[in-house]
Amino acid sequence: MTSAAKHRHVVTCLRLGSLALLVLALTGCTTAVPDGGVSGLQALATTQPAGSGTAPPMLIARPGKDASAAVAGLLKGPLSAENAVRIALLNNPGLQLSLAGEGVNITDSVSASPAKLRAAQDIAQLTHETRKAWINAVAAAQTERFMDEARESAETAGELARRMARAGNWSKLQQAREQLLLAGATTQLARARQAAFSEREKLVVVMGLWGTQADFILPDRLPDLPAKAEDMPDVESRVLQQRLDLRLATAQWAGQRAIRPQPGADGLWDAMGDSARVRELAVRARSEAREAYHGYRSAYDLARHYQTEVMPLYRFIQDETVLRYNGMLTSIFELLAGARAQALAAADAIEAQRDFWLAEADLQTVLAGASPGPRTSASSGKTGAAAAH
Repeated sequence: MTSAAKHRHVVTCLRLGSLALLVLALTGCTTAVPDGGVSGLQALATTQPAGSGTAPPMLIARPGKDASAAVAGLLKGPLSAENAVRIALLNNPGLQLSLAGEGVNITDSVSASPAKLRAAQDIAQLTHETRKAWINAVAAAQTERFMDEARESAETAGELARRMARAGNWSKLQQAREQLLLAGATTQLARARQAAFSEREKLVVVMGLWGTQADFILPDRLPDLPAKAEDMPDVESRVLQQRLDLRLATAQWAGQRAIRPQPGADGLWDAMGDSARVRELAVRARSEAREAYHGYRSAYDLARHYQTEVMPLYRFIQDETVLRYNGMLTSIFELLAGARAQALAAADAIEAQRDFWLAEADLQTVLAGASPGPRTSASSGKTGAAAAH
């Protein structure tokens, strides 16, 4: 290979963002494993919900493979949660650094190696992080639109109040109240816009995008709630069977037992520590399984309550207000106040729906064998219907 050819090869490796590729390029790539040893990790990438059965398979980054064309194809049209995960697995620099750091230790010739289990954990965690980033980004954009509707209603009422006060039909006090509602709605919209921008940027980062790639389109709304919540009486046993950190600790314990000489007093203490570590992880895994499932069911019940009880009541009240307004039995201000309250209630309903899908993502993560980390706290709802009064 000429010096110029070597230089072009190194540049290609750098563009792919893998330190391992650079090392292989400098050594002539004579000892590279064809797939980088990642074939066995593909099974984990397909354990997450993939939506349609016709969707392309999940793929993770491989050394020597430029994923730019695949990423560009996945970014066409509204970005689904599944495609966001696919892009992250192909393109996230952190995952590429992790796989490069493990190197050939993740090759399929090494069964259940600690390196492979750590890589599997990284894949599960990245899948979880990407799903939650997508949910938050879509929900924040949807909330922004409803906050804009609430601000428009308040702006219309404020303009009418200003004209009526100027004509002498309203007092300055009545006008000030409407102006205060408009000021509050404007503040809420500004916060919603910032939240939508921030959540979108988090999704951009986790997918490893830049430049024009970041101009992707998000769906207009979150997915509908499932018809019913899933019953999982065996959630603890299912999680223990899949838990990757528990399997890693067990494998390390077995390795220590295999190489440890006949234990003396110190060896007995070491053995007890290894055993305690495995037991600690098992206790934590059981607790996280119970908490994830309880959060899933609670969030589902709350989101369903908004969908079947709260929002129908707001729609009924607004429909009746429109009828009374048409019959000259109520004022335009009551009509606009009802529209504003309905928009704010819709924002609360979106937050409840978002919290369900976040809880569902946590549950899927523990079922896939990884820890979901601290649960996202439920929204206080202060920006929603409660703020309308």
